[in-house]
Amino acid sequence: MRSSLLRLLNHQRIRHPLLARGKSTKVTTHSTASAASSANSQREHATPAATGDKGNGDVQVDEQQQHKLPTREPLVKNFFIGSVDKELLAYPEVIFREEMTNLQNALLPLKNYFEESKDHQQGQNFKQLGLYGLNVPTEYDGGRGYGWSASLMASEPDSEQTNLALELQTHRVVVDLLRDVGSTQQQERYLSALAQGDLIGTEAIYEYNPPEDDYFNTQAKFVSETNRWTLQGEKAFVICPAGAPGQRQLFVVLAQTQQPNVPGLMGRGSTIFLVESDHPGVRLGKAHETFGYRDAEMRSVHFDNVQLSDDQIIGLPNEGNRYSEHLVRASRLRGSQLGISLAKRLLQQMTQYSLDTTQCGTKIKDLELTRAHLSRAMCSVYAMDSMLYLTAGLLDEFQGQDVTLESAITKYYTIKQLYTIATQNLSIIGPKSLHKDQTAELEFRNAAQLYTLGESMDTLGMFIALSGLQHAGQALNAGVIKSRNPLFHPGHIFGKFFDSASIENPKTKMQLSDHVHPTLDPAAQCIEHSIARLHMAVDLMLTRHGNSVVERQNEMQRLAEIATLIYAMWACVARSSRSYCIGLPLADHELLTASAICTEGKERVKTLCTEIFEGNFVNNDNNLLRLSNQVAKSKGYFAVHPLTFNF
Repeated sequence: MRSSLLRLLNHQRIRHPLLARGKSTKVTTHSTASAASSANSQREHATPAATGDKGNGDVQVDEQQQHKLPTREPLVKNFFIGSVDKELLAYPEVIFREEMTNLQNALLPLKNYFEESKDHQQGQNFKQLGLYGLNVPTEYDGGRGYGWSASLMASEPDSEQTNLALELQTHRVVVDLLRDVGSTQQQERYLSALAQGDLIGTEAIYEYNPPEDDYFNTQAKFVSETNRWTLQGEKAFVICPAGAPGQRQLFVVLAQTQQPNVPGLMGRGSTIFLVESDHPGVRLGKAHETFGYRDAEMRSVHFDNVQLSDDQIIGLPNEGNRYSEHLVRASRLRGSQLGISLAKRLLQQMTQYSLDTTQCGTKIKDLELTRAHLSRAMCSVYAMDSMLYLTAGLLDEFQGQDVTLESAITKYYTIKQLYTIATQNLSIIGPKSLHKDQTAELEFRNAAQLYTLGESMDTLGMFIALSGLQHAGQALNAGVIKSRNPLFHPGHIFGKFFDSASIENPKTKMQLSDHVHPTLDPAAQCIEHSIARLHMAVDLMLTRHGNSVVERQNEMQRLAEIATLIYAMWACVARSSRSYCIGLPLADHELLTASAICTEGKERVKTLCTEIFEGNFVNNDNNLLRLSNQVAKSKGYFAVHPLTFNF
């Protein structure tokens, strides 16, 4: 009886998110409207030269935004303080039945084209198929007006062609940036051309040799006499349309700038510029020969004293870091979509090879080790997919929702697991997997290229941990101060001493199992225990290290992995519960997949938290740090030959 009732309630909650997220929703004071109001207020007090008369603020409040629910507190950031939003265990369903039918019908031509056509270098076909305008609002010619979930789903057919998808991905990232934070003037100037494919958007952010002390070698200076900006520098790894040398492009350029009358580091900032490829002073450099994505054209772009006006600035001058959050979020989500498509192909290839290959009279698929490889790859891809569309659903459902950590974690998990699956492919297929132009060899190259594209995985892990610790530091500040000053707060110390919770036996009252199908009760318990352990680890790190916690990079990487595993478990449980409650095909195997992910994730989280609690001298970190000193001193391997005599 309880099972049937929960299935009915879950089904109703998912089918009617407005009812489920209604009066009981705990909202924050931040919203898209308030953000836009704040930005407009800043512009009112800014000089005309600084604002460029941008009009509507840094976040446009359109009709679609007005129908969204109020902002909720951040999901993953609250994991760091042991808090959960249980209602978000209802997997978001922002595309309703009729809309989904229309979307699937609209995607049929795309799927048929990429399945049947062999020549995918015809830009005119892409224009006719509407590939450039998926996420452009409908008020602009060629725009389909898809939200995050719909545009990601519509990107799946072209993601099968990895080199093309790389070009389309960066184009859609530029559209996302203009749609979210572009001024009305910029949107009217560029979005129609971008939607119709007459103008191809691309990011020009990264540099081949970044400076040691500055943000970028590419710099822009404001000349008050001419009221214009002068852009000078070079960007690398810029995606250019393959096979279309004359195609106009719109570069999103992030350059270092200096605030007026503020000398030195205090006045250093960054600004986002919109620069067209046919602008005087802009020229394409040499092509990069990369390890993967060899059919995609990556080039350097030179900016030689390019003269720009204020209306070519995204947001406010010297505030590029703030507005680049939108750019980075879009890049991470759409990059994750590319990684998921590649991971699915790798899984299919691995499975097909195991079905077709026999060794010593036994099908490879029947070998226990191969079965474990296939199952782990399946779990990883399922988690990637679940995390991506959960994050996109949060953006579609709530106004101005903070998904900074969710988008970073999605890319962090996707790219790392993709590379793991690619290397598993090599171990199953063997030496011939790296023969030139073999499918496995090409996909391995692409996976390795994605691993390094855009941002380092170590840097991304540090960002995840720092963002979570910053949020936790604000919430746990009072308790941490008391713990770091025990003589002045004996009551607090005695309370912690008599607390029975531990890494081995965490205490929790979250009751997540009430919000998922009863079959997932053990999986929900895994999530609860993992969140409780994360909270204890964060509290310990802040108490033990204080402000110097940022220097503990090994522990920070452990925190990043813990938060990533918990979000993967959360997304998989939410998705599988929905699938089973509404009776999707093979939903029982989705429950099994989520259970496997949570069981393995819980043990990994426990191990990582234990290593944090044990400290450097127990968990081997100190030995490794000491060894690194001699490696650096010897400039490499320092041990003598193993057969050396000591005469």
